[in-house]
Amino acid sequence: MYLKSIIRGETVMKKTVIFLGAGASKADGAPLQRELFKSYFKACEDEKLNENFDIKHSKVKELVDRYFKNFFDFSEDFDYRKAVFPTFEEALGILDLAIERNEKYRSELGNLYKYRTALIFSMAQAIQYKIEASQSGIQGESHTKLIHNLEGDIQKGNISFISTNYDIILDNALGNKFEVDYGFYPSGDLNNIKSGVKLLKIHGSLNWKYCPVCKHIDAKLEPQGSLSIVDNPGSVKCDHCHADAQYIIVPPTYYKDMSNVYLANIWNNAEKLLREAEHIIFSGYSLPSADMHIKYLLKRAELNRDKDSRFKATVINYFPNKIVGAIEKEQNRYSRFFKNTSDINYIKEMSFQDFAENPFKVLE
Repeated sequence: MYLKSIIRGETVMKKTVIFLGAGASKADGAPLQRELFKSYFKACEDEKLNENFDIKHSKVKELVDRYFKNFFDFSEDFDYRKAVFPTFEEALGILDLAIERNEKYRSELGNLYKYRTALIFSMAQAIQYKIEASQSGIQGESHTKLIHNLEGDIQKGNISFISTNYDIILDNALGNKFEVDYGFYPSGDLNNIKSGVKLLKIHGSLNWKYCPVCKHIDAKLEPQGSLSIVDNPGSVKCDHCHADAQYIIVPPTYYKDMSNVYLANIWNNAEKLLREAEHIIFSGYSLPSADMHIKYLLKRAELNRDKDSRFKATVINYFPNKIVGAIEKEQNRYSRFFKNTSDINYIKEMSFQDFAENPFKVLE
Protein backbone atom coordinates (compact mmCIF):
# COMPACT_ATOMS: atom_id res chain seq x y z
CA MET A 1 0.00 0.00 0.00
CA TYR A 2 1.34 3.41 -0.96
CA LEU A 3 2.36 5.10 2.27
CA LYS A 4 -0.04 8.01 2.07
CA SER A 5 -2.96 9.20 4.15
CA ILE A 6 -5.97 11.34 3.29
CA ILE A 7 -6.18 14.69 5.05
CA ARG A 8 -9.05 17.02 4.14
CA GLY A 9 -9.41 15.39 0.77
CA GLU A 10 -5.69 15.65 -0.13
CA THR A 11 -3.22 12.79 -0.50
CA VAL A 12 -0.24 13.27 1.82
CA MET A 13 2.83 11.05 2.00
CA LYS A 14 3.73 9.90 5.49
CA LYS A 15 6.96 11.24 7.00
CA THR A 16 9.82 9.25 5.46
CA VAL A 17 13.50 9.08 6.38
CA ILE A 18 15.92 7.58 3.83
CA PHE A 19 18.94 6.18 5.68
CA LEU A 20 21.89 5.65 3.33
CA GLY A 21 25.01 3.57 3.95
CA ALA A 22 28.19 2.83 2.00
CA GLY A 23 26.37 0.57 -0.48
CA ALA A 24 24.45 3.56 -1.85
CA SER A 25 27.64 5.52 -2.58
CA LYS A 26 29.26 2.36 -3.97
CA ALA A 27 26.47 2.22 -6.55
CA ASP A 28 27.67 5.57 -7.88
CA GLY A 29 31.33 4.65 -7.90
CA ALA A 30 32.61 5.49 -4.41
CA PRO A 31 34.98 2.91 -2.89
CA LEU A 32 34.06 0.85 0.15
CA GLN A 33 36.15 1.10 3.34
CA ARG A 34 38.33 -1.84 2.36
CA GLU A 35 39.03 -0.32 -1.08
CA LEU A 36 40.03 3.20 -0.01
CA PHE A 37 43.80 2.87 0.21
CA LYS A 38 44.23 0.90 -3.02
CA SER A 39 42.12 3.54 -4.74
CA TYR A 40 44.31 6.28 -3.26
CA PHE A 41 47.60 4.78 -4.45
CA LYS A 42 46.09 4.11 -7.86
CA ALA A 43 45.11 7.79 -8.02
CA CYS A 44 48.72 8.72 -7.28
CA GLU A 45 49.73 6.92 -10.49
CA ASP A 46 47.11 8.61 -12.67
CA GLU A 47 48.95 11.05 -14.98
CA LYS A 48 45.86 13.05 -15.93
CA LEU A 49 44.89 13.56 -12.30
CA ASN A 50 48.40 14.62 -11.36
CA GLU A 51 48.43 17.34 -14.01
CA ASN A 52 45.94 19.26 -11.85
CA PHE A 53 46.66 17.78 -8.41
CA ASP A 54 50.24 16.66 -7.91
CA ILE A 55 49.25 14.13 -5.28
CA LYS A 56 52.08 11.79 -6.24
CA HIS A 57 54.64 14.20 -4.75
CA SER A 58 52.47 15.96 -2.18
CA LYS A 59 53.00 16.21 1.56
CA VAL A 60 49.95 13.97 2.01
CA LYS A 61 51.54 11.17 -0.02
CA GLU A 62 54.77 11.45 1.99
CA LEU A 63 52.87 11.21 5.29
CA VAL A 64 50.65 8.31 4.17
CA ASP A 65 53.71 6.37 2.96
CA ARG A 66 55.47 6.95 6.28
CA TYR A 67 52.36 5.93 8.21
CA PHE A 68 52.11 2.52 6.54
CA LYS A 69 55.84 1.88 6.80
CA ASN A 70 55.88 2.65 10.53
CA PHE A 71 52.55 1.17 11.64
CA PHE A 72 52.18 -1.82 9.33
CA ASP A 73 55.81 -2.53 8.37
CA PHE A 74 55.36 -1.89 4.66
CA SER A 75 58.62 -2.00 2.70
CA GLU A 76 60.18 1.13 1.18
CA ASP A 77 59.06 0.13 -2.32
CA PHE A 78 55.83 -1.72 -1.50
CA ASP A 79 53.44 -2.56 -4.36
CA TYR A 80 49.98 -1.25 -3.48
CA ARG A 81 48.38 -3.79 -5.85
CA LYS A 82 49.59 -6.68 -3.71
CA ALA A 83 49.61 -4.97 -0.32
CA VAL A 84 47.12 -6.01 2.37
CA PHE A 85 45.86 -2.70 3.72
CA PRO A 86 43.91 -2.14 6.92
CA THR A 87 40.44 -0.69 6.51
CA PHE A 88 40.15 3.06 6.77
CA GLU A 89 38.33 2.72 10.09
CA GLU A 90 41.22 0.64 11.51
CA ALA A 91 43.88 3.04 10.26
CA LEU A 92 42.09 6.13 11.57
CA GLY A 93 40.71 4.48 14.71
CA ILE A 94 44.10 3.61 16.22
CA LEU A 95 45.22 7.21 15.74
CA ASP A 96 41.99 8.65 17.17
CA LEU A 97 42.30 6.60 20.35
CA ALA A 98 45.92 7.61 20.89
CA ILE A 99 45.11 11.29 20.31
CA GLU A 100 42.07 11.14 22.62
CA ARG A 101 44.11 9.49 25.40
CA ASN A 102 47.12 11.76 24.83
CA GLU A 103 49.30 8.67 24.33
CA LYS A 104 51.99 7.86 21.80
CA TYR A 105 53.42 4.88 19.90
CA ARG A 106 57.07 3.90 19.82
CA SER A 107 57.65 4.94 16.24
CA GLU A 108 59.13 7.71 14.13
CA LEU A 109 55.78 9.32 13.43
CA GLY A 110 55.92 12.22 15.88
CA ASN A 111 52.74 14.34 15.81
CA LEU A 112 49.91 11.84 15.26
CA TYR A 113 47.34 14.49 14.33
CA LYS A 114 49.10 15.41 11.08
CA TYR A 115 49.01 11.75 10.02
CA ARG A 116 45.34 11.56 10.88
CA THR A 117 44.75 14.61 8.68
CA ALA A 118 46.78 13.07 5.86
CA LEU A 119 44.71 9.88 6.00
CA ILE A 120 41.51 11.93 5.73
CA PHE A 121 42.90 13.81 2.75
CA SER A 122 43.96 10.53 1.10
CA MET A 123 40.42 9.26 1.60
CA ALA A 124 39.07 12.38 -0.09
CA GLN A 125 41.36 11.80 -3.05
CA ALA A 126 40.47 8.09 -3.23
CA ILE A 127 36.72 8.73 -3.18
CA GLN A 128 36.77 11.48 -5.78
CA TYR A 129 39.13 9.57 -8.06
CA LYS A 130 37.08 6.36 -7.91
CA ILE A 131 33.83 8.24 -8.57
CA GLU A 132 35.22 10.13 -11.56
CA ALA A 133 36.93 7.04 -12.98
CA SER A 134 33.77 4.91 -12.77
CA GLN A 135 31.29 7.38 -14.23
CA SER A 136 30.65 7.59 -17.95
CA GLY A 137 27.64 9.88 -17.57
CA ILE A 138 26.31 12.01 -14.73
CA GLN A 139 28.40 11.98 -11.58
CA GLY A 140 26.25 10.49 -8.86
CA GLU A 141 23.71 9.29 -11.43
CA SER A 142 21.59 7.10 -9.13
CA HIS A 143 21.49 9.73 -6.40
CA THR A 144 20.49 12.34 -8.97
CA LYS A 145 17.67 10.10 -10.24
CA LEU A 146 16.42 9.50 -6.72
CA ILE A 147 16.25 13.22 -5.93
CA HIS A 148 14.58 13.94 -9.27
CA ASN A 149 11.93 11.27 -8.72
CA LEU A 150 11.20 12.39 -5.17
CA GLU A 151 11.50 16.12 -5.84
CA GLY A 152 7.84 16.94 -5.22
CA ASP A 153 7.65 15.12 -1.89
CA ILE A 154 11.02 16.51 -0.78
CA GLN A 155 9.75 19.99 -1.59
CA LYS A 156 6.71 19.38 0.62
CA GLY A 157 8.96 18.36 3.54
CA ASN A 158 7.83 14.73 3.53
CA ILE A 159 11.29 13.21 3.02
CA SER A 160 14.56 13.66 4.96
CA PHE A 161 17.94 11.93 4.72
CA ILE A 162 20.44 10.41 7.14
CA SER A 163 23.77 9.22 5.77
CA THR A 164 26.78 7.38 7.18
CA ASN A 165 28.91 8.39 4.18
CA TYR A 166 31.70 10.98 4.05
CA ASP A 167 31.45 11.66 0.32
CA ILE A 168 29.33 14.49 -1.11
CA ILE A 169 27.48 12.61 -3.86
CA LEU A 170 24.09 13.04 -2.20
CA ASP A 171 24.97 16.57 -1.08
CA ASN A 172 25.58 17.64 -4.67
CA ALA A 173 22.43 15.91 -5.95
CA LEU A 174 20.31 17.67 -3.33
CA GLY A 175 22.18 20.96 -3.63
CA ASN A 176 21.30 21.24 -7.32
CA LYS A 177 17.64 21.64 -6.37
CA PHE A 178 17.36 22.51 -2.67
CA GLU A 179 19.03 24.27 0.20
CA VAL A 180 20.62 21.60 2.42
CA ASP A 181 20.18 21.61 6.20
CA TYR A 182 22.95 19.52 7.79
CA GLY A 183 21.39 19.73 11.26
CA PHE A 184 24.33 21.57 12.82
CA TYR A 185 22.06 23.37 15.28
CA PRO A 186 19.44 22.18 17.80
CA SER A 187 16.00 21.78 16.23
CA GLY A 188 14.62 24.53 18.47
CA ASP A 189 17.29 27.09 17.54
CA LEU A 190 15.19 29.37 15.34
CA ASN A 191 18.10 31.77 14.78
CA ASN A 192 20.23 29.18 12.99
CA ILE A 193 17.94 26.43 11.69
CA LYS A 194 17.51 26.30 7.92
CA SER A 195 14.34 25.64 5.96
CA GLY A 196 16.08 23.30 3.50
CA VAL A 197 15.90 19.53 3.16
CA LYS A 198 17.53 17.70 6.07
CA LEU A 199 20.68 15.72 5.32
CA LEU A 200 22.17 14.49 8.60
CA LYS A 201 25.64 12.98 8.05
CA ILE A 202 26.31 11.26 11.35
CA HIS A 203 29.93 10.29 10.57
CA GLY A 204 30.92 13.72 9.26
CA SER A 205 31.59 14.94 5.75
CA LEU A 206 34.48 15.85 3.47
CA ASN A 207 33.02 19.30 2.78
CA TRP A 208 32.72 20.46 6.40
CA LYS A 209 35.40 22.70 7.89
CA TYR A 210 35.41 23.26 11.64
CA CYS A 211 37.51 25.90 13.40
CA PRO A 212 38.60 24.96 16.95
CA VAL A 213 39.51 28.62 17.61
CA CYS A 214 36.30 30.53 16.82
CA LYS A 215 34.15 27.33 16.67
CA HIS A 216 32.69 28.25 13.30
CA ILE A 217 31.61 25.48 10.93
CA ASP A 218 31.46 25.89 7.19
CA ALA A 219 29.93 23.55 4.60
CA LYS A 220 30.39 24.16 0.90
CA LEU A 221 29.34 22.25 -2.19
CA GLU A 222 31.89 22.65 -4.96
CA PRO A 223 31.88 21.27 -8.53
CA GLN A 224 35.36 19.80 -8.08
CA GLY A 225 34.22 17.95 -4.99
CA SER A 226 36.73 16.88 -2.41
CA LEU A 227 39.80 17.12 -4.68
CA SER A 228 39.72 20.90 -4.31
CA ILE A 229 40.88 20.56 -0.68
CA VAL A 230 43.50 17.83 -0.74
CA ASP A 231 46.90 19.22 -1.65
CA ASN A 232 48.21 20.48 1.67
CA PRO A 233 46.63 19.77 5.08
CA GLY A 234 48.10 22.95 6.56
CA SER A 235 46.43 25.11 3.94
CA VAL A 236 42.89 24.53 5.23
CA LYS A 237 41.94 27.75 6.99
CA CYS A 238 38.84 29.06 8.73
CA ASP A 239 36.99 31.58 6.54
CA HIS A 240 36.25 33.73 9.59
CA CYS A 241 39.38 33.94 11.78
CA HIS A 242 41.89 32.31 9.36
CA ALA A 243 43.12 29.82 11.97
CA ASP A 244 43.86 26.22 10.93
CA ALA A 245 40.56 24.43 10.31
CA GLN A 246 39.76 20.75 10.83
CA TYR A 247 37.57 18.24 9.05
CA ILE A 248 34.90 16.40 11.01
CA ILE A 249 35.35 12.71 10.18
CA VAL A 250 34.29 9.97 12.58
CA PRO A 251 35.38 6.39 11.77
CA PRO A 252 32.58 3.80 12.11
CA THR A 253 34.22 2.00 15.04
CA TYR A 254 33.15 1.17 18.59
CA TYR A 255 35.02 4.27 19.74
CA LYS A 256 33.57 7.59 18.58
CA ASP A 257 34.62 11.06 19.69
CA MET A 258 31.28 12.88 19.95
CA SER A 259 32.65 15.93 21.76
CA ASN A 260 32.22 18.27 18.79
CA VAL A 261 29.10 20.33 19.49
CA TYR A 262 27.93 20.30 15.87
CA LEU A 263 28.27 16.52 15.61
CA ALA A 264 26.37 16.10 18.89
CA ASN A 265 23.56 18.28 17.48
CA ILE A 266 23.45 16.17 14.33
CA TRP A 267 23.03 12.96 16.35
CA ASN A 268 20.33 14.52 18.50
CA ASN A 269 18.48 15.75 15.41
CA ALA A 270 18.87 12.32 13.78
CA GLU A 271 17.28 10.63 16.77
CA LYS A 272 14.36 13.07 16.68
CA LEU A 273 13.95 12.56 12.93
CA LEU A 274 13.92 8.77 13.28
CA ARG A 275 11.59 8.85 16.28
CA GLU A 276 9.03 10.94 14.40
CA ALA A 277 9.32 9.12 11.06
CA GLU A 278 6.44 6.94 9.90
CA HIS A 279 8.60 5.04 7.41
CA ILE A 280 12.38 4.53 7.47
CA ILE A 281 14.09 3.20 4.34
CA PHE A 282 17.57 1.70 4.86
CA SER A 283 19.49 1.51 1.60
CA GLY A 284 23.08 0.34 1.23
CA TYR A 285 23.36 -0.19 4.97
CA SER A 286 23.96 -3.66 6.45
CA LEU A 287 23.64 -2.86 10.19
CA PRO A 288 27.25 -3.96 10.90
CA SER A 289 28.37 -5.03 14.37
CA ALA A 290 30.88 -2.19 14.78
CA ASP A 291 28.21 0.50 14.41
CA MET A 292 27.06 0.22 18.03
CA HIS A 293 26.42 3.97 18.23
CA ILE A 294 24.01 3.72 15.30
CA LYS A 295 22.31 0.69 16.84
CA TYR A 296 21.86 2.69 20.03
CA LEU A 297 20.44 5.57 17.98
CA LEU A 298 18.00 3.27 16.21
CA LYS A 299 16.93 1.49 19.40
CA ARG A 300 16.23 4.80 21.13
CA ALA A 301 14.20 5.94 18.13
CA GLU A 302 12.27 2.67 18.13
CA LEU A 303 11.48 2.46 21.84
CA ASN A 304 10.92 6.16 22.56
CA ARG A 305 8.21 6.63 19.95
CA ASP A 306 4.62 7.45 20.82
CA LYS A 307 2.88 4.42 22.35
CA ASP A 308 0.66 3.73 19.36
CA SER A 309 3.35 4.40 16.74
CA ARG A 310 4.81 1.22 15.18
CA PHE A 311 8.37 1.21 13.91
CA LYS A 312 8.08 0.71 10.13
CA ALA A 313 11.16 0.12 8.04
CA THR A 314 12.17 -1.14 4.61
CA VAL A 315 15.65 -2.55 3.92
CA ILE A 316 17.18 -2.35 0.42
CA ASN A 317 20.74 -3.60 0.12
CA TYR A 318 21.06 -5.93 -2.87
CA PHE A 319 23.85 -5.82 -5.43
CA PRO A 320 24.67 -8.17 -8.36
CA ASN A 321 26.12 -11.53 -7.32
CA LYS A 322 25.46 -10.93 -3.63
CA ILE A 323 25.89 -14.24 -1.83
CA VAL A 324 22.66 -15.82 -0.61
CA GLY A 325 24.21 -16.53 2.78
CA ALA A 326 25.15 -12.87 3.20
CA ILE A 327 21.59 -11.83 2.38
CA GLU A 328 20.17 -14.22 4.98
CA LYS A 329 22.61 -13.07 7.68
CA GLU A 330 21.79 -9.44 6.98
CA GLN A 331 18.05 -10.07 7.09
CA ASN A 332 18.48 -11.94 10.38
CA ARG A 333 20.47 -9.02 11.85
CA TYR A 334 17.63 -6.59 11.14
CA SER A 335 14.94 -9.00 12.34
CA ARG A 336 16.85 -9.87 15.51
CA PHE A 337 17.68 -6.28 16.40
CA PHE A 338 14.22 -4.76 16.21
CA LYS A 339 11.24 -5.79 18.35
CA ASN A 340 8.68 -8.33 17.14
CA THR A 341 6.10 -5.56 17.09
CA SER A 342 8.18 -3.58 14.60
CA ASP A 343 7.27 -3.76 10.94
CA ILE A 344 10.49 -4.65 9.03
CA ASN A 345 10.27 -5.34 5.30
CA TYR A 346 13.52 -6.77 3.91
CA ILE A 347 13.51 -6.68 0.08
CA LYS A 348 16.00 -9.30 -1.12
CA GLU A 349 16.45 -8.36 -4.78
CA MET A 350 16.27 -4.57 -4.93
CA SER A 351 19.45 -2.51 -5.28
CA PHE A 352 19.97 1.17 -4.58
CA GLN A 353 19.91 1.77 -8.35
CA ASP A 354 16.51 0.04 -8.58
CA PHE A 355 15.21 2.11 -5.69
CA ALA A 356 16.48 5.34 -7.28
CA GLU A 357 14.89 4.44 -10.62
CA ASN A 358 11.44 3.92 -9.08
CA PRO A 359 11.27 4.76 -5.37
CA PHE A 360 7.50 4.49 -5.35
CA LYS A 361 7.77 0.72 -5.59
CA VAL A 362 8.94 0.92 -1.99
CA LEU A 363 6.52 3.66 -1.05
CA GLU A 364 3.56 1.56 -2.19
